[in-house]
Amino acid sequence: MTAHWIEVTDGKWKLRNEVIGFKDVSGAHSGDNIGRYSVGLLDRVGIMSPTTSKACGLMLYSYYLIDSHLIDSQLYTATLDNASNNTSTTETIEKIHARRGLPKWNSKELQLP
Repeated sequence: MTAHWIEVTDGKWKLRNEVIGFKDVSGAHSGDNIGRYSVGLLDRVGIMSPTTSKACGLMLYSYYLIDSHLIDSQLYTATLDNASNNTSTTETIEKIHARRGLPKWNSKELQLP
């Protein structure tokens, strides 16, 4: 799993990316199982935290509009390959996101196939 973000220093933008995890998936490669593994990796670096992220030692916030409100969240989009279980993977991430009381993350709108 990789993370990509824009770091802004003194008004200058720099595209950043890091490998944040590489883990074997035990059990079925179902969307539900892969979604839980994904959340585990996102937790490990603090991306699903409502306040800070450890991915680069900075606050990493992505902003997007939902129902005309500006929402801040560590997780912005999920860019995926063309596997058939991607929809259920992102739906699992969305459900866990909601259970934790994090800002709404819409798996249908924020999934980039």
